[in-house]
Amino acid sequence: MTGFDLFVRRNNWLYMLDPRVKLAFVAVAALLTFLWSAPQVAVGMALAIALLCLLLLRLARIPWPRIGSFLRGLLPLLLVVVTLTTLFAGGPGPVWLRLGPVRVTASAAMQGLLLASRLLALSLTFYFWISTTDQGEMVRGFVALRMPHTWGLTLALALRYLPILGGLFEQVSEAQQARGLDLAKRSLTARLAAYRPILVAVVIGALRHGERLGWALEARALGAPGIRRTTFRPLHLRSADIYVLCLLLVVTLIAVFLRVL
Repeated sequence: MTGFDLFVRRNNWLYMLDPRVKLAFVAVAALLTFLWSAPQVAVGMALAIALLCLLLLRLARIPWPRIGSFLRGLLPLLLVVVTLTTLFAGGPGPVWLRLGPVRVTASAAMQGLLLASRLLALSLTFYFWISTTDQGEMVRGFVALRMPHTWGLTLALALRYLPILGGLFEQVSEAQQARGLDLAKRSLTARLAAYRPILVAVVIGALRHGERLGWALEARALGAPGIRRTTFRPLHLRSADIYVLCLLLVVTLIAVFLRVL
């Protein structure tokens, strides 16, 4: 299952940043994504954050095929968000298209574009964080922020478990197709019915993986009473971490100042 992990190990300054600094970047990016209410400004800010995350992913030397695979998986969701919002959000403005009770307006289209751009920005922000931060560093970062060790580990495992489930679904689907399952030439109803054995296999695999994970955590005395956990490599902010934190603080202050004007 490690092949489905989004983390890609590299040796550059982005990987060596303190995990708390990367978490601060995620928080600042999320703040900037939702800071403005004007649709045009908000869409521009969200797209700018998305482009910045793509630039950081390339600086982190994440391969383009991985980035492209992530974007291809995200594209259907973005299209659904834009389509449904445009068709059913309504709102003021000139009507572009009328189909019975459905009114397609300019404000609805802008609202759909706004939701999709925000979703893209947040997805790329979290993808950058997960791709450049090891699971152990995540836990250490959460614990350094005074979060209980079990909470930090649970959150880190939850973030890592999603790509594992996606990879397991892909693996089972390819195995079924190698045995003659053809989903392309079926109707929508038959295709959904054909996914049932795939979903059953995915659920069974997920339960087995969860059981093995529970055994591993129990073998490491997770949650055992009377045990004081220590850290082999405690986190310390270096000069590069402080510079990045100062930059994030300056950007946040400037953005808030421009917002309240």
